[in-house]
Amino acid sequence: MSAVDPTRTRLLEAAGEEFAEKGFGGATVRAICGKAGANVAAINYHFGDKERLYVEAVIEAHRCGMGNDEPADEGLGGPPAEALHAYIRHFLKNVLAVHDPDDWHHALMVREMVKPSSASATLAREVIGPKFRRLSGILRAIHPGADERRLRATAFSLIGQCLHYKLARAISEQLVGPDAWADLMDLDYLADHIAGVMLAALGIGPPLDFDGDSAPHPLAQIGARP
Repeated sequence: MSAVDPTRTRLLEAAGEEFAEKGFGGATVRAICGKAGANVAAINYHFGDKERLYVEAVIEAHRCGMGNDEPADEGLGGPPAEALHAYIRHFLKNVLAVHDPDDWHHALMVREMVKPSSASATLAREVIGPKFRRLSGILRAIHPGADERRLRATAFSLIGQCLHYKLARAISEQLVGPDAWADLMDLDYLADHIAGVMLAALGIGPPLDFDGDSAPHPLAQIGARP
């Protein structure tokens, strides 16, 4: 079976739309196959069963919404502070790439975050887990002596800051206005800002300077922690 089989692709797209709108329990095999223009046996052939189809749809939603590509090598081989900045920039690039809140990839991922299903275990183990371990390794390099509790809390703080610009977009735009929100949605600015916050919190960056353009780049005065 080809990885680019058109029937499989149509089934996955139709299933994603149905699951995002109705959830696993509300979506039916018949509705999915009707939307995909396939017979009901096609799901068993391509995916095994409805549950596995749901897992594949969730993984596809994450792949399209967050990207599975790795960060560029630039910065990853240098000091840990530079590696952290490169990780944040790559993460944000994928977060900011999603503009349509009605897109099924976005809607299905939000559904899984709010009400996780058995698919979340597979997603965490096979897709998100390697990325989280990479981030943890960067943080460990910055603070070799940190206990696991502090390291994990720091990792989740970073992830939460990045995901805010996807999950809280509608409310945030209402709070500051469309023009101010559009001005804020600058990849380089946000990557520098979040890197600055995290590095200051980790104790290897200067305290944040709120004087505007006079503030130094967060990587300008720091290097690896001895």
